[in-house]
Amino acid sequence: MTRTAPGAHDSTPDREAPCRSHLARLTADFDAHDPHLSPDLAVDVHRAIRTATPVTRSRAHGGTWIVSRYDDVRAALADHRTFSSASGVFFPRAPGTPRFAPLEYDPPEQTRFRTAMKPPLQRSRVRQLHGALADLVRRHITPITERGHGDLIAELAVPLPLAAVGLAVGFTEHAQRSIRDLTSNTWARMATDNGPAGFWPAFTELFDHEIRRARRQPGDDHLSALVRAPFDGRPVSDEDLHVMLVAYAIAGHETTMNTLAHLLWQLGTRPELQTELRRDPGLIPAAVDETLRLWTPVDHGTRVTTRPAVLSGTGIPAGARVILLTGAANRDPDVFPDPDTFRLDRGTNHHLTFGHGIHYCLGAHLARTELTHVLQEFTRHPPFILTRQPTRSYENGRHICLDRLPVRFAPARSSGPCP
Repeated sequence: MTRTAPGAHDSTPDREAPCRSHLARLTADFDAHDPHLSPDLAVDVHRAIRTATPVTRSRAHGGTWIVSRYDDVRAALADHRTFSSASGVFFPRAPGTPRFAPLEYDPPEQTRFRTAMKPPLQRSRVRQLHGALADLVRRHITPITERGHGDLIAELAVPLPLAAVGLAVGFTEHAQRSIRDLTSNTWARMATDNGPAGFWPAFTELFDHEIRRARRQPGDDHLSALVRAPFDGRPVSDEDLHVMLVAYAIAGHETTMNTLAHLLWQLGTRPELQTELRRDPGLIPAAVDETLRLWTPVDHGTRVTTRPAVLSGTGIPAGARVILLTGAANRDPDVFPDPDTFRLDRGTNHHLTFGHGIHYCLGAHLARTELTHVLQEFTRHPPFILTRQPTRSYENGRHICLDRLPVRFAPARSSGPCP
């Protein structure tokens, strides 16, 4: 039997049919920063590109190559020597913006940064944090359920990942309160500004505050250890710390926030899915992975070729900017049957949301643990329904966000496992 959330195809009752002119234009010349490209329209654009020309060239931003099929995206992610990250994965980009470690470096620099950044996010350390993470989840969810209503974006999807990365890395509460606004400002300006002055100094000021705290009042957190650890045979510099801390701060909350928002959106829109998870909590990992696949929270990244390459029989020259459409790859019907449907029986889910190869997401274990704890906690409370559909939009052309999720909970007597 196929376990499919009723009505779970990637559409909502109020979704408008995509404008044919925008669809045709963006299929011919894909531009992730086009003001008409919405997350819903992107699904249609991705499908059209993947079906007709899986490797194609766009004239946008001086010329880019677009890769959309699963096998090609995965192959490019695996071949870091040909598809380099060292020119930055965010494109276009304000000149002078520092690269974020370790994703925007190639070996050996990437290896050094990743080694330094890995300890608080590795599986064994996250396992040690399970109790503290479960407590964080309860403290964020309980007030909403006791009140009987709330906004699951403002009260859960945003603050929980920030608190979790603070717990894992050692960011102060002041930093946790600041990171989201600084991130939004960065995404609003990075692609269009002539330099980083409008967003980077605010981040470095925050990081300098965190670095001073860790040096003057060290604790048992990772940041206190990181500021004292040798790096490449020398003391770690503030500049090195900045590019590591910005990755912890932004990547540490952004992907989890957007995935959690989409998961809660589905739970609130389709109460039958909540019932299914209550009846069989063993399906929770499948619900997490299917959310990560179907609503890829970061739907593309870029690379630059160091030498000529061939994907799907198409030659790509050296020095080319290549856009890897992860969201399109995660809906490739050759890999994921019935790709636009949320299915809990999909089995092994080899989505590319966390990447592949040497740049596989450092925070994957932490993100999965947070999402799992949230679902487990909600099965202990009354079911909820969404009272207003959210607006979905892009930040920086690639991060899919929801603005709000107002929900109402059933009376307490309706809670508990289903018979």
